[in-house]
Amino acid sequence: MAVGKSEVEILKPRTDAREYRRIVLANSLEALLISDPETDKVAASMNVSVGYFSDPDGLEGLAHFLGRCCRSLKRFFGFVYFLFLCCSFSGIR
Repeated sequence: MAVGKSEVEILKPRTDAREYRRIVLANSLEALLISDPETDKVAASMNVSVGYFSDPDGLEGLAHFLGRCCRSLKRFFGFVYFLFLCCSFSGIR
């Protein structure tokens, strides 16, 4: 659920019929929502800017290790199971 919404001008070409909206989630992550009236498909994507420089002291390599775990889950159990795990734990456990 979005908790904040600051007005940000989103630049796009005049020929782009899509609607854009920026929201801020309860955990301070920002998301860009895009609505395209010409499609019946739905998709979601988020770029979370964490990684090597966000590792806690004494746990260097943690971000790399967790990234490998996620890719292995998708490869061995399939994307649907990986998505189920993310949804089951709200992506935070």
